[in-house]
Order: sequence, then structure tokens, then C-alpha cells
Amino acid sequence: MLGTFILGLAAGWAAPHAEPHVVGALKNVLKLDADPDPVEARSFALAACFVAAAIASVLLAKDAAVTLAIGTLVGVAVPRLMQMRKSAKTPDYDS
Repeated sequence: MLGTFILGLAAGWAAPHAEPHVVGALKNVLKLDADPDPVEARSFALAACFVAAAIASVLLAKDAAVTLAIGTLVGVAVPRLMQMRKSAKTPDYDS
């Protein structure tokens, strides 16, 4: 169960880093002239990482979809929460 959670964390964390590669693959496969919408690109990258984590979960650990999904949500949310916390500590002297 912990292994599946860690795979979900890795999928959520890796999604923003995998986005350029997923967009490039989409453009090659679908023969797109322009980049897809940023929201679509993020969702495709997250879906690709989630599927990769699900396959690794089936191969390496016990299959637990809920634990994988929770790990992915935490992996997506934690970097954004850390960024919000960091920006809240920094005083804004311009206003």
C-alpha cells in the first residue's frame, strides 16, 4: 500500500516535468500544427504519468487504485501548497 502511494506521489510530481515530452508526442501522433491548450497539455501529462504509475503498481506492488489516486493528488497538490506558503512568507513591499 505504501509502495502504491509512493508511485502516486511520483506520478503527481513528475507530471509537470513530463509535460513537454507528452506535448511533443501528441503533436507527432496527432499531426498537430500548434501546441494544444495548456490545460489539455497538463491533463494529458498527468494522465500519462498516472497510467505509467498504475502499470508499475500492478507490476511491482499490490494493485490499490484508491491509494494510487490519493498519492497522485498529494503529489500534485504539495508543490503548489509549498509555493503558496513560500510566497505568503515573502513580504510585498510594492503595495
